[in-house]
Amino acid sequence: MLLKNCIYFILIVISLLSIPILIYSIKNKNKNNSKSIKIIIIFYIIYLILGAVVIPDILCLDIGLEFLLIEFVVLIAIIIYLISTIICSKKIKKSNEIFSLSKKTIVFTLLLIILPILLFLGSFIKEYYLIMNSDLVLVYNSSGNGGFGNSTEFAYAINEKYCEEISLGIGNGDYSLVEYLPKKAKKIDNIKDISNLGNYDIHFDSNDKYISVYKNGKLIHKEQLNSSYFNIDFDGGFYINNN
Repeated sequence: MLLKNCIYFILIVISLLSIPILIYSIKNKNKNNSKSIKIIIIFYIIYLILGAVVIPDILCLDIGLEFLLIEFVVLIAIIIYLISTIICSKKIKKSNEIFSLSKKTIVFTLLLIILPILLFLGSFIKEYYLIMNSDLVLVYNSSGNGGFGNSTEFAYAINEKYCEEISLGIGNGDYSLVEYLPKKAKKIDNIKDISNLGNYDIHFDSNDKYISVYKNGKLIHKEQLNSSYFNIDFDGGFYINNN
């Protein structure tokens, strides 16, 4: 899963969880469970704000207009979570129970808190590893039908073992990708000039939507592009000599 899609997934799942959590907050009569829910809600609100506002900007992800819908859903979810927090707080104040969480409750609470972090870190580390261990990182622009918001940046990290799409650091094309590259990376402005590609040669079929990678004249990768990409142009890239 692309890092960008992973963030989308986490935001949507956490947002959808706001409804069952609200229902449980209303029905629950246990002080300890109310405190556990409140802790989870606090973390989820932080995750939603970070994922919708902070992280895409910091990691320079290429975010499309579809993200506006996700941000709207996130806003509604935050409001629902705040309502749930108020309900839990009132129930905690009214109860005279001694606060004591069972081991099962602690484990369940920690799992709900940690899982989104693990999913995000897994996707981030994977893409960063792909970039750092690649020989080529190529960025393309899909202009779509040319309308407002139809333009999309996408990139491929390539070496002998893999040719995988990445989303980290390409929000401003190859310019913003520099931050995640080793210092020895060399800029590629013309993909047709194979002297800039080491022993590689890249063939791009915009009709059948395939990217074919040759090394020393031998085909080593042939990957099909996302069907939503069309009217594609090479934006820029980098050659990294890892030998």
